[in-house]
Amino acid sequence: MSVSKPESARPHNKRSPAGLAEESLHSRGFRFGTDGSVGALLAYAQGEFDRIPPEQARDGDLVFFDTGTGCGGHVGVAETAEASGRIGFREWRGGSSRHSFATPRAPIYRRDEHGRILNTFLRPKRMDDPEDTRYFAGDMLCAAFRVEAK
Repeated sequence: MSVSKPESARPHNKRSPAGLAEESLHSRGFRFGTDGSVGALLAYAQGEFDRIPPEQARDGDLVFFDTGTGCGGHVGVAETAEASGRIGFREWRGGSSRHSFATPRAPIYRRDEHGRILNTFLRPKRMDDPEDTRYFAGDMLCAAFRVEAK
């Protein structure tokens, strides 16, 4: 006899904008359901977790980015956090899982003086972009949430 899992316990499609982050939360025992959008996941995070300064993010925390449509256009799960404030995060973009970086203390710099990546490009540069277009993850980082059960 097959027992159907409730919708909130089913694995989410990693290919949805928030799927990778939702899968991470579900694997840690958080049970919820959304429509798969980053905005819905942001709303869940705001009600469930404590908002923290992005430079305090640590492994497992959620990080949200404003990709031009307001906070919640993109999401990642922090994997590493350095004393310098550089956050390594896992994201789903362009059809695959990627490890990327955001450095809120140096949001407009691509690399440090040693050539190490500080901020990943979250959007490609286009010839017709307005002058104030943001490209780097650190510059688009708009919210971080400590993922802990209350």
